[in-house]
Amino acid sequence: MKRKVEIAGGGIAGLSAGALFARHGWEVNVHEQGSEIREVGAGIYIKNNSLEVLEKLGVLDRIRGQGTVLERAQIQFADGTVKQERPLRDKSRVHTFARQVLIEGLRDAALEAGVNIVTGSRVTGALPGKGLLTADGGLHEADLVIAADGVHSAVRNSLKMGGGFTELPTIINRYLVEGRAFTSQPKTVEHWSGNRRIGVTPSGPDHTYVYMVAPAWDAKAARFPIDVEDWSRRFPKIADLMPVLHRAEGTQYHYGLVKCPKWSVGNIAILGDAAHGLPPTLGQGAGLTLMNAYALAHLVADADDVAAAVAAWEQRVRFISDRTQAWAVRYDWFTRQWPTSLDFARPLVAWSFGQFKCLNERMRVADRGLAQAGIDMMGEARP
Repeated sequence: MKRKVEIAGGGIAGLSAGALFARHGWEVNVHEQGSEIREVGAGIYIKNNSLEVLEKLGVLDRIRGQGTVLERAQIQFADGTVKQERPLRDKSRVHTFARQVLIEGLRDAALEAGVNIVTGSRVTGALPGKGLLTADGGLHEADLVIAADGVHSAVRNSLKMGGGFTELPTIINRYLVEGRAFTSQPKTVEHWSGNRRIGVTPSGPDHTYVYMVAPAWDAKAARFPIDVEDWSRRFPKIADLMPVLHRAEGTQYHYGLVKCPKWSVGNIAILGDAAHGLPPTLGQGAGLTLMNAYALAHLVADADDVAAAVAAWEQRVRFISDRTQAWAVRYDWFTRQWPTSLDFARPLVAWSFGQFKCLNERMRVADRGLAQAGIDMMGEARP
């Protein structure tokens, strides 16, 4: 008899976990409260640890032509000087896509693996040892429950374990702009001006992904649509971009942080942003999610004792997410709170992030993937 997993959330976490468990022969139901599988957002960075999982799922081959393989990452200051440059290869490789491209690739992989996606199904909680609860009064019994329902996770909150979501005092605007007029080369550039940043990155053959970040207390930066004159004055080298962004459809929201004391309660596993939501400063939201989904399926799918295997999964892989989350918060603090009176020292700090190997390796621990947790992506787990 097939074992069954009930999954809350039809995003990156839920679909990837669903596809992986289905490939291990499990019966999988994914509950998505929306009327369709759709990702909110603009572009997304897919780093080495994400790419390893997408390659295993066959998703990367499916969507490769709709993305961009980046060759370099730069930090430029407002005067156009390059303060940091990194090659993006080997364990530092990065692809970019529109977020909808990724979610559709995962959806198709899940459906092909036999996953049942139930749209219009709102999850309200879970009962350890029993199953998933939905708003229609249903109890969906399962051998395993996965809470992949985002930063405001109803499943996590129903378990009353403490922790939860905190809004941070940083705002971000995101846009997916038609065309490649501002990104003719396969590189990502983050422009810095005081406590503001603008990232400009090619995202497939026909789009450019742009994000704008500023402290929430910066009233002019918080205007939406943007104040073209103000942003152009702060970033004169890319002033031609500002009218385009003013007209473009975009989103604005605050950075957030999820503190989750435990990722496992009996046969319930908490996955993705529900477990480790973090500022996007290191581009690892999707990376941690895909990596942890792979490890969960790898360590739990064939285990005799599901609850024990879920607890062991958390113990084995959590350190990567915890360290990445801590560095993402530090990076956000540095870019948001660095005193303007010390702007003369900012280039040195930016340079050090890229040049000191020990610092860079600690900050980018997630890029190296699951091998550091003793999990071989070829399929073998070392004790």
